[in-house]
Amino acid sequence: MIKAFYASVALVALAAPASAESVNWTGYYAGAEIGAGFSHPGFDGGNVVGGSDFNDTAFVGGVFVGHDWQSGQFVYGGVASFDVLGFHEKTAEDPIFGGKTNSYTYDADWVASARARAGFLATDQLLLYGTAGVAVTRVKTSADLFFGGSDTVNKTRVGGAFGAGFEYAFAPKWSFKTEYVEYLFDKVEVANSIDLKPRFGTLNFGISYRF
Repeated sequence: MIKAFYASVALVALAAPASAESVNWTGYYAGAEIGAGFSHPGFDGGNVVGGSDFNDTAFVGGVFVGHDWQSGQFVYGGVASFDVLGFHEKTAEDPIFGGKTNSYTYDADWVASARARAGFLATDQLLLYGTAGVAVTRVKTSADLFFGGSDTVNKTRVGGAFGAGFEYAFAPKWSFKTEYVEYLFDKVEVANSIDLKPRFGTLNFGISYRF
């Protein structure tokens, strides 16, 4: 996923015309994005189950709004996003006595974030930037234990988000972006002894319109 991100940067940089029209990056913008999500939560509590048993790759898509300010070759601002996630009912089993099992499920359906971003213009049209801020997600987990019954928890968690991207202005009011963001959150406890710690990344491709 990281290789794909850097390959995209290189291709856009090579494609940017040398005599490109100057772009004003100051102002509001809104757009839509689509891409892939990579879930790799932490897990604690099973005998032979680990976080990798819940790893998942899924569709991601959403919308975003933001505002930028330009100062010379530097651009900074803020962006808010909402994405639907496809991490649904990932299940792992923990074998115990006589072939019986403990089983656990995990899913995350959406994530929202409010982030700062800052970067520099490699050309008048090509912005390279980093981004960081806060995020919110909704996580559902369950545990069906051979000793101890079953439990289901549906929790909202606040966490952090950080990443990097590039944005290419292909017209005075239109731009294309590629962005990777990593999200991490505090643990969700289920059945009083099982902890799942949500963490996932998103690689999105988006298009923006500047007002």
